[in-house]
Amino acid sequence: MSSLWLRESEPFAEATPSLPASTDIAIIGGGVAGISTALHLARHGAAPLVLEAGAVSGRASGRNDGQLLLGLGEHYNRIVGQFGADRARLLWGFIRDNNQALRAAISELGIGCDLVQDGGLRLAETAHEWQELQQAAALLQQEGIAHELVPAAEVHDRFPAARGFFGALHLPGESIVQPVQMVRGLAHAATVAGAQIAELAAVATIRGRAGEFVVQLRDGRSVRAGVVVHCTSTLARELDSSGFLQKNVFPFRGQVLATGPLPAEILPQFPTQAMSSNFCYEYFRISRGRFVIGGMRWSVKGEELGVLDDDTSNPVVTDHLLGYVRRHFPSLADQQFPHVWTGIMAGTDDGLPLLGALPGQPGVFALLAFNGYGLSFAFAAGQCLAEMILDGKAAHPAAALFAPRRFA
Repeated sequence: MSSLWLRESEPFAEATPSLPASTDIAIIGGGVAGISTALHLARHGAAPLVLEAGAVSGRASGRNDGQLLLGLGEHYNRIVGQFGADRARLLWGFIRDNNQALRAAISELGIGCDLVQDGGLRLAETAHEWQELQQAAALLQQEGIAHELVPAAEVHDRFPAARGFFGALHLPGESIVQPVQMVRGLAHAATVAGAQIAELAAVATIRGRAGEFVVQLRDGRSVRAGVVVHCTSTLARELDSSGFLQKNVFPFRGQVLATGPLPAEILPQFPTQAMSSNFCYEYFRISRGRFVIGGMRWSVKGEELGVLDDDTSNPVVTDHLLGYVRRHFPSLADQQFPHVWTGIMAGTDDGLPLLGALPGQPGVFALLAFNGYGLSFAFAAGQCLAEMILDGKAAHPAAALFAPRRFA
Protein backbone atom coordinates (compact mmCIF):
# COMPACT_ATOMS: atom_id res chain seq x y z
CA MET A 1 0.00 0.00 0.00
CA SER A 2 2.04 2.96 -1.24
CA SER A 3 1.19 6.55 -0.46
CA LEU A 4 -0.23 9.09 -2.86
CA TRP A 5 3.14 10.85 -2.68
CA LEU A 6 5.01 7.72 -3.78
CA ARG A 7 2.60 7.03 -6.62
CA GLU A 8 2.98 10.50 -8.08
CA SER A 9 6.80 10.67 -7.76
CA GLU A 10 9.53 9.62 -10.14
CA PRO A 11 11.92 6.92 -8.87
CA PHE A 12 15.24 8.04 -7.47
CA ALA A 13 17.56 7.87 -10.46
CA GLU A 14 21.02 8.29 -8.96
CA ALA A 15 21.33 5.07 -6.95
CA THR A 16 24.79 3.50 -7.15
CA PRO A 17 24.72 0.36 -9.36
CA SER A 18 27.33 -1.50 -7.31
CA LEU A 19 28.59 -1.29 -3.77
CA PRO A 20 32.13 -0.21 -2.91
CA ALA A 21 34.23 -2.68 -0.99
CA SER A 22 34.57 -0.20 1.86
CA THR A 23 33.37 3.16 3.09
CA ASP A 24 34.32 5.46 5.93
CA ILE A 25 30.67 5.94 6.96
CA ALA A 26 27.81 3.51 6.29
CA ILE A 27 24.35 4.99 6.84
CA ILE A 28 21.56 2.44 7.15
CA GLY A 29 18.26 3.87 5.94
CA GLY A 30 17.36 6.16 3.04
CA GLY A 31 14.60 8.24 4.60
CA VAL A 32 14.79 11.90 5.53
CA ALA A 33 17.20 11.17 8.43
CA GLY A 34 19.69 9.07 6.46
CA ILE A 35 19.59 11.31 3.40
CA SER A 36 19.97 14.51 5.44
CA THR A 37 22.94 13.03 7.30
CA ALA A 38 24.53 11.92 4.03
CA LEU A 39 24.05 15.35 2.47
CA HIS A 40 25.64 17.18 5.38
CA LEU A 41 28.53 14.71 5.60
CA ALA A 42 29.19 15.02 1.88
CA ARG A 43 29.10 18.81 2.09
CA HIS A 44 31.78 18.56 4.79
CA GLY A 45 34.02 16.56 2.47
CA ALA A 46 33.15 13.01 3.56
CA ALA A 47 31.95 10.28 1.16
CA PRO A 48 29.22 8.35 3.01
CA LEU A 49 27.36 5.33 1.68
CA VAL A 50 23.61 5.07 2.28
CA LEU A 51 22.18 1.53 2.34
CA GLU A 52 18.42 1.55 1.77
CA ALA A 53 16.48 -1.72 1.95
CA GLY A 54 13.86 -0.55 -0.56
CA ALA A 55 13.53 2.81 -2.29
CA VAL A 56 14.66 6.22 -1.07
CA SER A 57 11.83 7.76 0.99
CA GLY A 58 9.78 4.61 0.50
CA ARG A 59 8.69 4.07 4.10
CA ALA A 60 7.78 6.59 6.84
CA SER A 61 9.40 9.57 5.11
CA GLY A 62 7.15 9.03 2.12
CA ARG A 63 3.99 8.02 3.98
CA ASN A 64 3.32 11.03 6.23
CA ASP A 65 1.16 14.04 5.38
CA GLY A 66 4.03 16.39 4.54
CA GLN A 67 3.74 19.03 7.27
CA LEU A 68 6.73 20.95 8.64
CA LEU A 69 5.40 21.74 12.10
CA LEU A 70 6.75 23.61 15.11
CA GLY A 71 7.03 22.31 18.63
CA LEU A 72 6.71 18.50 18.45
CA GLY A 73 3.14 18.94 17.23
CA GLU A 74 2.21 19.83 20.81
CA HIS A 75 0.83 23.18 21.91
CA TYR A 76 3.60 25.26 23.46
CA ASN A 77 2.10 25.29 26.96
CA ARG A 78 2.35 21.49 27.04
CA ILE A 79 5.96 21.56 25.89
CA VAL A 80 6.80 23.99 28.69
CA GLY A 81 4.87 21.82 31.15
CA GLN A 82 6.79 18.68 30.16
CA PHE A 83 10.30 20.04 29.67
CA GLY A 84 10.41 23.38 31.53
CA ALA A 85 10.79 26.83 30.02
CA ASP A 86 14.51 26.61 29.20
CA ARG A 87 14.41 23.26 27.42
CA ALA A 88 11.13 24.16 25.69
CA ARG A 89 12.85 27.24 24.29
CA LEU A 90 15.74 25.10 23.02
CA LEU A 91 13.39 22.55 21.45
CA TRP A 92 11.28 25.16 19.71
CA GLY A 93 14.41 26.90 18.47
CA PHE A 94 15.82 23.66 17.10
CA ILE A 95 12.67 22.84 15.14
CA ARG A 96 12.39 26.45 13.93
CA ASP A 97 16.00 26.26 12.72
CA ASN A 98 15.31 22.90 11.05
CA ASN A 99 12.34 24.26 9.14
CA GLN A 100 14.16 27.40 8.08
CA ALA A 101 17.24 25.46 6.93
CA LEU A 102 15.13 22.90 5.10
CA ARG A 103 13.12 25.55 3.27
CA ALA A 104 16.35 27.33 2.35
CA ALA A 105 17.84 24.08 1.00
CA ILE A 106 14.73 23.39 -1.06
CA SER A 107 15.04 26.84 -2.60
CA GLU A 108 18.80 26.73 -3.06
CA LEU A 109 18.73 23.29 -4.68
CA GLY A 110 15.66 24.00 -6.79
CA ILE A 111 13.78 20.98 -5.43
CA GLY A 112 10.27 20.81 -6.87
CA CYS A 113 8.28 19.52 -3.91
CA ASP A 114 5.18 21.76 -3.77
CA LEU A 115 6.56 23.81 -0.87
CA VAL A 116 3.87 26.13 0.53
CA GLN A 117 4.98 28.58 3.24
CA ASP A 118 1.61 29.90 4.40
CA GLY A 119 2.02 28.89 8.04
CA GLY A 120 -0.04 26.49 10.13
CA LEU A 121 -3.47 26.63 11.71
CA ARG A 122 -4.08 24.74 14.97
CA LEU A 123 -7.84 24.43 15.47
CA ALA A 124 -9.47 23.93 18.88
CA GLU A 125 -11.94 21.06 18.80
CA THR A 126 -13.21 21.75 22.32
CA ALA A 127 -13.54 24.70 24.69
CA HIS A 128 -10.76 23.15 26.78
CA GLU A 129 -8.40 23.04 23.81
CA TRP A 130 -9.21 26.68 23.06
CA GLN A 131 -8.20 27.55 26.63
CA GLU A 132 -4.92 25.72 26.11
CA LEU A 133 -4.30 27.51 22.83
CA GLN A 134 -4.72 30.80 24.67
CA GLN A 135 -2.25 29.62 27.32
CA ALA A 136 0.17 28.60 24.57
CA ALA A 137 -0.23 32.01 22.91
CA ALA A 138 0.60 33.80 26.16
CA LEU A 139 3.83 31.81 26.50
CA LEU A 140 4.70 32.35 22.84
CA GLN A 141 4.19 36.06 23.42
CA GLN A 142 6.65 36.00 26.31
CA GLU A 143 9.21 34.30 24.06
CA GLY A 144 8.66 36.72 21.18
CA ILE A 145 7.52 33.89 18.88
CA ALA A 146 5.29 34.97 16.00
CA HIS A 147 1.70 33.75 16.33
CA GLU A 148 -1.90 34.90 16.08
CA LEU A 149 -4.97 33.80 18.01
CA VAL A 150 -8.08 33.43 15.86
CA PRO A 151 -11.39 33.55 17.81
CA ALA A 152 -14.20 31.19 16.82
CA ALA A 153 -16.11 34.01 15.13
CA GLU A 154 -13.20 34.52 12.71
CA VAL A 155 -12.39 30.87 11.97
CA HIS A 156 -15.13 30.62 9.34
CA ASP A 157 -13.80 33.73 7.58
CA ARG A 158 -10.37 32.13 7.19
CA PHE A 159 -11.58 28.57 6.75
CA PRO A 160 -15.07 28.63 5.19
CA ALA A 161 -15.38 24.83 5.08
CA ALA A 162 -14.74 24.41 8.83
CA ARG A 163 -17.52 23.74 11.34
CA GLY A 164 -17.51 23.13 15.09
CA PHE A 165 -14.19 24.67 16.11
CA PHE A 166 -13.77 26.95 19.14
CA GLY A 167 -10.92 29.04 17.77
CA ALA A 168 -7.45 28.59 16.31
CA LEU A 169 -3.79 29.50 16.65
CA HIS A 170 -1.93 30.57 13.52
CA LEU A 171 1.83 29.85 13.42
CA PRO A 172 3.50 31.53 10.43
CA GLY A 173 6.61 29.33 10.70
CA GLU A 174 4.88 26.10 9.58
CA SER A 175 4.84 24.80 6.00
CA ILE A 176 3.76 21.89 3.80
CA VAL A 177 5.66 19.87 1.19
CA GLN A 178 5.37 16.80 -1.02
CA PRO A 179 7.68 14.67 1.17
CA VAL A 180 8.87 12.06 -1.35
CA GLN A 181 9.90 14.66 -3.89
CA MET A 182 11.61 16.65 -1.16
CA VAL A 183 13.66 13.73 0.19
CA ARG A 184 14.60 12.48 -3.28
CA GLY A 185 15.66 16.01 -4.19
CA LEU A 186 17.92 16.08 -1.14
CA ALA A 187 19.22 12.64 -2.12
CA HIS A 188 20.14 13.92 -5.57
CA ALA A 189 22.02 16.81 -3.96
CA ALA A 190 23.83 14.36 -1.67
CA THR A 191 25.10 12.32 -4.61
CA VAL A 192 26.26 15.47 -6.38
CA ALA A 193 28.19 16.38 -3.22
CA GLY A 194 29.90 12.97 -3.13
CA ALA A 195 27.64 10.55 -1.27
CA GLN A 196 26.68 7.15 -2.67
CA ILE A 197 23.15 5.83 -2.23
CA ALA A 198 22.29 2.17 -2.78
CA GLU A 199 18.65 1.09 -3.05
CA LEU A 200 17.53 -2.55 -2.62
CA ALA A 201 20.42 -2.95 -0.19
CA ALA A 202 18.83 -4.51 2.88
CA VAL A 203 21.26 -5.00 5.75
CA ALA A 204 21.25 -8.38 7.53
CA THR A 205 23.95 -7.98 10.19
CA ILE A 206 26.62 -5.61 11.43
CA ARG A 207 29.76 -7.16 12.92
CA GLY A 208 33.08 -5.90 14.15
CA ARG A 209 34.18 -2.75 15.88
CA ALA A 210 34.92 0.92 15.17
CA GLY A 211 37.09 1.23 12.09
CA GLU A 212 36.56 -2.43 11.19
CA PHE A 213 32.80 -2.98 10.83
CA VAL A 214 31.49 -5.47 8.29
CA VAL A 215 27.99 -4.64 7.08
CA GLN A 216 26.48 -7.81 5.61
CA LEU A 217 23.55 -7.46 3.21
CA ARG A 218 20.75 -9.99 2.87
CA ASP A 219 21.70 -10.67 -0.74
CA GLY A 220 25.20 -11.79 0.25
CA ARG A 221 27.10 -8.60 -0.51
CA SER A 222 29.11 -6.87 2.21
CA VAL A 223 30.79 -3.54 2.88
CA ARG A 224 33.55 -2.66 5.33
CA ALA A 225 32.91 0.55 7.24
CA GLY A 226 34.71 2.66 9.79
CA VAL A 227 31.52 4.14 11.24
CA VAL A 228 27.92 2.87 11.21
CA VAL A 229 24.86 5.13 11.49
CA HIS A 230 21.37 3.76 12.22
CA CYS A 231 18.70 5.84 10.44
CA THR A 232 16.07 3.11 10.19
CA SER A 233 13.22 4.58 12.24
CA THR A 234 11.97 1.47 14.06
CA LEU A 235 12.12 -0.93 11.13
CA ALA A 236 15.51 -2.51 11.83
CA ARG A 237 16.15 -2.17 15.54
CA GLU A 238 17.53 -5.72 15.56
CA LEU A 239 20.61 -4.53 13.66
CA ASP A 240 21.79 -2.99 16.92
CA SER A 241 23.24 -6.10 18.55
CA SER A 242 23.44 -4.40 21.95
CA GLY A 243 19.64 -4.32 22.22
CA PHE A 244 19.62 -0.59 23.05
CA LEU A 245 17.33 0.35 20.15
CA GLN A 246 15.01 -2.59 20.83
CA LYS A 247 14.65 -1.45 24.41
CA ASN A 248 14.19 2.29 23.88
CA VAL A 249 12.41 2.71 20.52
CA PHE A 250 8.88 1.53 19.79
CA PRO A 251 6.76 1.50 16.60
CA PHE A 252 3.30 2.88 15.97
CA ARG A 253 1.26 3.23 12.81
CA GLY A 254 -0.36 6.34 11.36
CA GLN A 255 -3.06 6.36 8.68
CA VAL A 256 -3.83 8.95 5.99
CA LEU A 257 -6.72 9.41 3.52
CA ALA A 258 -6.99 11.66 0.48
CA THR A 259 -9.73 12.69 -1.93
CA GLY A 260 -9.34 13.09 -5.64
CA PRO A 261 -9.19 16.66 -7.00
CA LEU A 262 -11.93 18.70 -5.34
CA PRO A 263 -14.64 20.50 -7.33
CA ALA A 264 -13.87 24.12 -8.16
CA GLU A 265 -16.65 25.39 -5.90
CA ILE A 266 -15.30 23.49 -2.84
CA LEU A 267 -11.54 23.95 -3.10
CA PRO A 268 -11.46 27.69 -2.21
CA GLN A 269 -13.14 26.88 1.12
CA PHE A 270 -9.87 25.34 2.39
CA PRO A 271 -6.73 27.31 3.35
CA THR A 272 -3.37 26.34 1.86
CA GLN A 273 -1.82 25.81 5.30
CA ALA A 274 -0.66 23.01 7.54
CA MET A 275 -3.72 22.31 9.72
CA SER A 276 -4.55 20.19 12.75
CA SER A 277 -6.94 19.85 15.68
CA ASN A 278 -7.45 17.79 18.83
CA PHE A 279 -3.96 18.61 20.10
CA CYS A 280 -2.53 17.72 16.68
CA TYR A 281 -3.87 14.16 16.76
CA GLU A 282 -5.84 14.90 13.59
CA TYR A 283 -4.01 16.73 10.81
CA PHE A 284 -5.03 17.82 7.34
CA ARG A 285 -4.07 19.91 4.35
CA ILE A 286 -4.65 20.55 0.67
CA SER A 287 -2.29 19.02 -1.90
CA ARG A 288 -2.70 19.63 -5.62
CA GLY A 289 -6.39 20.31 -5.14
CA ARG A 290 -6.98 17.22 -2.98
CA PHE A 291 -7.93 17.12 0.68
CA VAL A 292 -5.55 14.98 2.78
CA ILE A 293 -6.27 13.96 6.38
CA GLY A 294 -4.59 11.68 8.90
CA GLY A 295 -4.95 10.68 12.54
CA MET A 296 -7.51 8.85 14.69
CA ARG A 297 -5.14 6.08 15.76
CA TRP A 298 -6.03 7.03 19.35
CA SER A 299 -9.64 5.99 18.67
CA VAL A 300 -8.95 2.25 18.28
CA LYS A 301 -7.90 -0.32 20.85
CA GLY A 302 -4.14 -0.35 21.26
CA GLU A 303 -3.76 2.96 19.40
CA GLU A 304 -1.82 1.12 16.64
CA LEU A 305 1.16 0.77 18.99
CA GLY A 306 3.55 -2.03 18.09
CA VAL A 307 2.21 -2.29 14.53
CA LEU A 308 4.90 -2.77 11.85
CA ASP A 309 2.61 -3.45 8.88
CA ASP A 310 2.31 -0.55 6.43
CA ASP A 311 0.91 -2.73 3.63
CA THR A 312 -2.61 -2.63 5.09
CA SER A 313 -4.86 -0.10 6.80
CA ASN A 314 -7.29 -0.21 9.71
CA PRO A 315 -10.91 0.09 8.47
CA VAL A 316 -12.06 1.40 11.86
CA VAL A 317 -9.54 4.24 11.67
CA THR A 318 -10.78 4.97 8.14
CA ASP A 319 -14.40 5.13 9.37
CA HIS A 320 -13.45 7.44 12.22
CA LEU A 321 -11.51 9.76 9.91
CA LEU A 322 -14.49 9.91 7.54
CA GLY A 323 -16.74 10.67 10.50
CA TYR A 324 -14.43 13.51 11.49
CA VAL A 325 -14.65 14.89 7.95
CA ARG A 326 -18.44 14.77 7.99
CA ARG A 327 -18.60 16.60 11.33
CA HIS A 328 -16.12 19.34 10.62
CA PHE A 329 -16.11 19.71 6.83
CA PRO A 330 -19.69 18.98 5.64
CA SER A 331 -18.93 20.26 2.14
CA LEU A 332 -16.79 17.11 1.71
CA ALA A 333 -19.56 14.73 2.81
CA ASP A 334 -20.18 13.52 -0.73
CA GLN A 335 -16.53 13.28 -1.75
CA GLN A 336 -14.83 9.94 -2.22
CA PHE A 337 -11.51 9.15 -0.51
CA PRO A 338 -9.87 6.72 -2.96
CA HIS A 339 -6.39 7.08 -1.47
CA VAL A 340 -5.64 5.31 1.84
CA TRP A 341 -2.20 4.52 3.20
CA THR A 342 -0.30 3.88 6.41
CA GLY A 343 3.20 4.55 7.67
CA ILE A 344 5.23 3.24 10.59
CA MET A 345 6.67 5.80 12.98
CA ALA A 346 9.14 5.40 15.83
CA GLY A 347 8.67 6.73 19.33
CA THR A 348 10.57 7.14 22.58
CA ASP A 349 9.29 7.42 26.13
CA ASP A 350 10.11 11.12 26.42
CA GLY A 351 8.91 12.08 22.93
CA LEU A 352 12.34 13.20 21.70
CA PRO A 353 14.50 11.59 19.00
CA LEU A 354 17.79 9.76 19.36
CA LEU A 355 20.70 11.74 17.95
CA GLY A 356 24.29 10.75 18.57
CA ALA A 357 26.53 7.89 19.66
CA LEU A 358 24.91 4.75 21.02
CA PRO A 359 26.11 4.08 24.60
CA GLY A 360 29.03 1.69 24.92
CA GLN A 361 29.43 1.24 21.16
CA PRO A 362 32.35 3.23 19.72
CA GLY A 363 31.80 4.12 16.09
CA VAL A 364 28.03 3.48 16.17
CA PHE A 365 25.59 6.39 15.90
CA ALA A 366 21.84 6.78 15.52
CA LEU A 367 19.42 9.35 14.17
CA LEU A 368 15.87 8.08 14.48
CA ALA A 369 12.67 7.94 16.56
CA PHE A 370 11.17 11.33 15.74
CA ASN A 371 7.81 10.44 17.31
CA GLY A 372 5.96 11.29 14.12
CA TYR A 373 7.72 14.60 13.41
CA GLY A 374 10.71 13.58 11.31
CA LEU A 375 10.29 16.34 8.75
CA SER A 376 10.49 18.88 11.58
CA PHE A 377 13.71 17.45 13.05
CA ALA A 378 15.79 15.44 10.61
CA PHE A 379 17.46 18.03 8.39
CA ALA A 380 19.01 20.01 11.26
CA ALA A 381 19.58 16.79 13.20
CA GLY A 382 21.51 15.39 10.23
CA GLN A 383 23.73 18.45 10.36
CA CYS A 384 24.33 17.85 14.07
CA LEU A 385 25.16 14.20 13.51
CA ALA A 386 27.59 15.01 10.70
CA GLU A 387 29.37 17.41 13.07
CA MET A 388 29.48 14.75 15.81
CA ILE A 389 30.98 12.16 13.47
CA LEU A 390 33.54 14.47 11.90
CA ASP A 391 34.32 16.93 14.72
CA GLY A 392 33.22 15.13 17.87
CA LYS A 393 30.59 17.71 18.83
CA ALA A 394 27.47 19.35 17.41
CA ALA A 395 27.25 23.14 17.35
CA HIS A 396 23.54 23.48 18.04
CA PRO A 397 22.84 23.94 21.77
CA ALA A 398 19.74 21.73 21.65
CA ALA A 399 21.58 18.66 20.34
CA ALA A 400 22.41 17.45 23.86
CA LEU A 401 18.68 17.03 24.58
CA PHE A 402 18.54 14.18 22.06
CA ALA A 403 21.62 12.22 23.19
CA PRO A 404 20.90 8.45 23.33
CA ARG A 405 22.85 8.21 26.60
CA ARG A 406 19.87 9.74 28.43
CA PHE A 407 18.30 6.25 28.29
CA ALA A 408 21.45 4.39 29.31
